[in-house]
Amino acid sequence: MNESPGSAADAPQNERRDLLQRMCALAAVGAASGGSTIAGCGGGSSGGGVAFVATSGTATTSPPPSPSPSASPPPPPTSSSALAAPALGAHGLNFHGLNTSAPALSVSGMSTRASGSTLLVSVGRGDQAASATPTDNAGNAFVQLDTTHAYTLYPGSGTVLFACEKARGMTGHTVSVAKPNPIDEVTLSVVEITGGGLVRDVKWREVLSGQPLTSASVTTTGPALLVAWWWGDAGVDGIKTATPDGGFAVIDSVLAAGALVQCAVAVKQVSSAGSYNVTWTSTPQQGAQLWLAAVQAR
Repeated sequence: MNESPGSAADAPQNERRDLLQRMCALAAVGAASGGSTIAGCGGGSSGGGVAFVATSGTATTSPPPSPSPSASPPPPPTSSSALAAPALGAHGLNFHGLNTSAPALSVSGMSTRASGSTLLVSVGRGDQAASATPTDNAGNAFVQLDTTHAYTLYPGSGTVLFACEKARGMTGHTVSVAKPNPIDEVTLSVVEITGGGLVRDVKWREVLSGQPLTSASVTTTGPALLVAWWWGDAGVDGIKTATPDGGFAVIDSVLAAGALVQCAVAVKQVSSAGSYNVTWTSTPQQGAQLWLAAVQAR
């Protein structure tokens, strides 16, 4: 063997020197990466997810962290078609005949929804010049719809309609109208519509005796509750009748004989957009003022 003297003894020393050089080179790579320690590389450093690990002196790239699951998108806004269909809530009717002396007339004892309902209030007076806006014990403000309409046969008398959208409600809800003429004949009708909020359309029409008592038509853009009022113009004698067609159902009425403002109130729930009216049949033959309102979800 042609080995030079001492080569065998020098081999372990040479291996240690090579190992030391590789370790120094690895340390230099770690310093160039900007991490204070090898394990810290990529943890928020400019390495952008690159980590250096001590293996056999080579640098490896770890897989980037899995992205966090994205948040679920917010639900789309609720459309009016998805809202609860308007429906009949609390309602009532009260009246004073002529010469019933009182400062006001009220419909009381109703249990209305705490919020979100629409209230419709219709008033018939013998003395329409002594009119007043309704008030209630829940602090609602009522707005007049259309104008006060006089009867052709009784020009001093008339009917009117008010509304309050998104009304506050309560147990023991009372709606009142003042009587500036304390002995006047007055009739008061109150209807709550739940799941509503928008008076979409209101129509008034007077039909004189001998013609079909057909209301003007209201138009809706979706499900709605229709509320119809019949204010007959017959005289004081005899009990009256008033019956609506087309699926309307009477909910309140005063049809007694005597000096009073006769009235019948009917409702119908419709499930789709359209134009709607109602025809009343009454006895004795007479004319009437006819109101029709459509309330639907916003």
